[in-house]
Amino acid sequence: MDQLTKGANAPLSASRVTLTVDVPAPADISALLVTESGKVRSDADFVFYNQPTGPGVRCLQPSAGQPWRVEVDLAAVPADVHAVRVVTSLDDAGATFGRVGQPVARVADDAGTPLVAFAMTDLSTESIVVAVELYRRAGAWKVRAVGQGYAGGLADLITDHGVSVDDAPAPTPAVAPPAPAAAVPPPAPP
Repeated sequence: MDQLTKGANAPLSASRVTLTVDVPAPADISALLVTESGKVRSDADFVFYNQPTGPGVRCLQPSAGQPWRVEVDLAAVPADVHAVRVVTSLDDAGATFGRVGQPVARVADDAGTPLVAFAMTDLSTESIVVAVELYRRAGAWKVRAVGQGYAGGLADLITDHGVSVDDAPAPTPAVAPPAPAAAVPPPAPP
């Protein structure tokens, strides 16, 4: 198994892989399918618990002793997708990796054989991080240790990757103004 450091890469010998990220606090995992520009083609390329499947990618919630994981069938990833970025985010909105501990990303083949591990060491104020990415190079797939965190959380990450977010508040129903108070005549003198 290769132990990667930030920025390092390794070839992938399997076409079906499972990615996990060990975090010493409650956290989620998701994936972004990006083009060479680093942007998603559409919002469907953001794979997460509410949208758990994308082309060649599945995000699976913890079950039967398994952690959150992303399964990737590299042969099924569309040709115009340059990379699959695996992201982990802390569940507690006020938590940061500097306080809860550093995540460790792992890549295994579909039989569970460990291929790559990447222990992040320099996160502090970040609450979400692109842990690793699977990317195409000269017709082959490789894995890169990214470790790029976002202090601004999910909003910063998805905006950076071109996912559109509707931040507009829900429309407030129109409320008729109160009817004017009826004029009350002053009391009559005694």
